[in-house]
Amino acid sequence: MRTLQHWSIYLFLAALAAGGACTDAGDARDAGADTTTGTNAETDSETGASSDLDASTSSVSDTGSVSDTGSETREDAFTAQIKIETTLGDITVGLSGNEAPVTVENFLTYVDEGFFTDMIFHRVIPDFMIQGGGFDAAMSEKEGHPPIPLEIADEIKHEPGVISMARTFIKDSATSQFFICVETLPSLDGEYAAFGRVIDGYEVVQAISSVETHTVGAYEDVPVEPVVITSVSRL
Repeated sequence: MRTLQHWSIYLFLAALAAGGACTDAGDARDAGADTTTGTNAETDSETGASSDLDASTSSVSDTGSVSDTGSETREDAFTAQIKIETTLGDITVGLSGNEAPVTVENFLTYVDEGFFTDMIFHRVIPDFMIQGGGFDAAMSEKEGHPPIPLEIADEIKHEPGVISMARTFIKDSATSQFFICVETLPSLDGEYAAFGRVIDGYEVVQAISSVETHTVGAYEDVPVEPVVITSVSRL
């Protein structure tokens, strides 16, 4: 079940990137969140919401942080902050524990355990998102804790810099994998558990989203040169 689950996850996010949302377990490019695997083997229809990549509602500040032009998020609105250190630079993320308490607690459990150390951003799609938290540089999957329920925070939209949990076509299936948006993705709102946003180092997210990728076995959109997460820690 876990293998099928992660397979479908990967497929779901890819479908959104291609312009449609996957609704079935058989969707071949699961453009959801917990996308751990991507392949051409499963290519059922992509149905549902379109991915209208209109980033006009968000702006990136000179400091590398991302803020909504309508209602800028203050750093003191976050219940915790973490630093994701990578081989391409550091990313500071504010976590919204008031809006998404279950999701934030789950994510911080992995942080405190050092789970993400030496993992990679294994799935990168330009103008869509970067995804990590499930594989190491050898593309070996690391098993996490049992999945958590899908938690939707209506206040947090999938905009550039927003962090959200990856999952399979099964809504209550998120474990350790997460993704960071590099576009405005309204088709993910209400479907994936957004739980924070980048407050510094967004230029690193953009750099990761632009790296060259290839297919490794059944996995698509894998960076040619691994982008390694050297550490994730609380601030």
